[in-house]
Amino acid sequence: MGISRSEAASALTDIESTAGRSRLLRGYHYAAPILMLWGLIWAVGYTAMGLLATNRWGLIWLVLDIVGVVSTILLSRRGQGAARGGQTWKILAGCGAVAAFCAAVFAMFQPTSREAALAFPGLMTGLVYAGAGIAWAPRYLWIGAALFAASLVGFFVFQPWLAYWMAAAGGGALFVSGLWLRRA
Repeated sequence: MGISRSEAASALTDIESTAGRSRLLRGYHYAAPILMLWGLIWAVGYTAMGLLATNRWGLIWLVLDIVGVVSTILLSRRGQGAARGGQTWKILAGCGAVAAFCAAVFAMFQPTSREAALAFPGLMTGLVYAGAGIAWAPRYLWIGAALFAASLVGFFVFQPWLAYWMAAAGGGALFVSGLWLRRA
């Protein structure tokens, strides 16, 4: 007994849907340690911002960003399924474009308060993750929303302790999100 044309098309659609879901879950699994890494980097960076004078912030973040980018490349190469071929470089180029945008915003608008400078990267990162979640991977939408909301809450409620809030809430959101994605 053969199958009809519509049954075959339905089976192929189911197979493609399953394969797409498998790729998405594998991508989450490979992204998990990267998110956890950046959660730790945020925690260290923002804690340092709370402890050091503002003129030292750039140096701290330069060192942490270099460590983060190199580690991200190594982790991406380890997880070849998530970053096959030129994907690693596309991701890094996208991150570079966002970093350049943030630097341009800071240079052009020069935040008038320390708190605005502390909260902006969290808002921007939340926006980027939310956009990625809308476009490709739905869990990223929730990660972005959590980071965006944590940044706003910190800015409006915890200003005297904003650096420490961003270390705990922002870094924590990224780290816990990595744990969540690893379980996907």
